Amino acid sequence: MTELEVLVDKFHCDGFLVLPDILTKSEVAVLLAGVKKAFEEPNPESAIYGETMQRIWRPKMFEQGPEFEALVDHPNVIDLVEAILGNDCHLVANSALRTGTGEGISGWHADETIRFPRPKGVPLDPRIPSPCFLANFNYYLCDVDEELGPTQFIPGSHRSGRAPDADDMDADGNPSYEGNGVFSAVGAAGTAVLWHDQTWHRGAPNRSADRTRWVQQAPYGRRYIAQRFYPFLNYHMPEDILERANSRRKRLLGLHSIGAYG
Repeated sequence: MTELEVLVDKFHCDGFLVLPDILTKSEVAVLLAGVKKAFEEPNPESAIYGETMQRIWRPKMFEQGPEFEALVDHPNVIDLVEAILGNDCHLVANSALRTGTGEGISGWHADETIRFPRPKGVPLDPRIPSPCFLANFNYYLCDVDEELGPTQFIPGSHRSGRAPDADDMDADGNPSYEGNGVFSAVGAAGTAVLWHDQTWHRGAPNRSADRTRWVQQAPYGRRYIAQRFYPFLNYHMPEDILERANSRRKRLLGLHSIGAYG
């Protein structure tokens, strides 16, 4: 098996991957500076979602400069993305997250709709993979240790066909699935964490005294998964971004060729 095939198999087995050294130190420095700059000014879109999102979230970071555009088809990850989602997939969103002390998206969840539901008592034949329609990346722009609050996963839970509920939780409020407990995806700046959107996960709370967790996100979906660039139907990709893009990046940004249904 090739290295790529090994990674795809592990992704489908565990529901996530931790990929060290995806970004160089210089890439991290430039991206971190760009993210911090984006947080210096209020963002109208963040305000739509309330005070918390204004504080922690900045969307459509590919509009913030060529360094963010380069993440769309970054050579260290894009072959892996397409091996999982197909070579007609596209970018779904592109957001930066700032997590201060005491903050974190710390409730355990699977993203969005449960796409392959099944009752608890009905086992999923191990020969049947859990289909992946959307996969998300967290790029760590700082060293993320246990105290700072890593992304955490329950291995194999993407095959559960449901979101975690009270029966899955231990005394500390953490779930398990088929004997698998919490895996903390700690990593140095430049690490990328990739996960199946049905995997039970959370951003652990930042328990540090005075440090901030800086993360750049990039979820990708199959072609028939809608892109989430507000204001959605009325969004227009800036022409200068398209002028700088090669054909692969253009498709990842949503410029598809004719396919089924048009």
